Amino acid sequence: MIKVGIVGGTGYVGRDLIKLLLKHPESEIKVLASTSQAGQSLKTQHPDLASDLVFTPLSVDTLNKMDVVFLSVPHGQALLLAQNLSGRIIDMSVDHRLTHTYGLPELFKPQIKEARIIGNPGCYATSCILAAYPIIDLIEHVVFDCISGWSGGGKDAKLKYDYEDNIIAYKLTDHFHKPEIQMVLGPLFSFTPHVVNAFSGIMCTAHVTMKSEIFDLAAVLERYTHLYQNSFTKVVDTIPCTKDVAGTPYCHIGGFSLDGSKRLVLIAVIDNLLKGAASQAIENMNIMFGLDQRMGLN
Repeated sequence: MIKVGIVGGTGYVGRDLIKLLLKHPESEIKVLASTSQAGQSLKTQHPDLASDLVFTPLSVDTLNKMDVVFLSVPHGQALLLAQNLSGRIIDMSVDHRLTHTYGLPELFKPQIKEARIIGNPGCYATSCILAAYPIIDLIEHVVFDCISGWSGGGKDAKLKYDYEDNIIAYKLTDHFHKPEIQMVLGPLFSFTPHVVNAFSGIMCTAHVTMKSEIFDLAAVLERYTHLYQNSFTKVVDTIPCTKDVAGTPYCHIGGFSLDGSKRLVLIAVIDNLLKGAASQAIENMNIMFGLDQRMGLN
């Protein structure tokens, strides 16, 4: 069994991560550490989780006895924690995404298998990169118009913002997921996020300007189906919606439509808490330890 330590885990992503690990057949949560909730039961934070786990004080010595440690802490804290940890780490925050192995299994599985520290991708970045990567060499420019549920803002998001009967655009040109998208795709994109009054889900509409005319849409589709075979990213023959993937580890890509001879529009949808965070972290753990990538996720 893989001995698992978790630091944090009090938010929505942490809840889903713990939920997946509790049912994983080859892992066992040995440590659930929190500086703010030490001594509290897991059920206090997440009443829906059937477990007797209790949050304990943070102990580097204890965490270093684990096979892998998930860092489910606010951005900026993981970098400091990781400096004192000697084992394998899957960081759910932004801190290691640009400097260590980028945990997007569809593209970087060999690197993930050998990595000690993985930066688990951001939710917007996951949807944008998966939407464009198969045709990256054909793209002149792409506009990512993204819509997310409010859970991406954390447990207090609804207290901070007025989502009722509202659509909120924010960080129009400088969202913190932008550098990781650029790291993989290069500078050929624009990205603007919006939040709507739904709990979860991300819809990424990619408006792609191609370098040359598209004469064979079937050949474009084949690039997607070939690259994403045997993964949790599926090409569908409909216009996907977020309900299609809610509560699942999947990304659905579809709606491929031509707008003139050089413009292509397509849509990628994910559950931001799962494929955009927790289930993707489990994929990465499975790959790191030589397990079936789908273990504990089907």
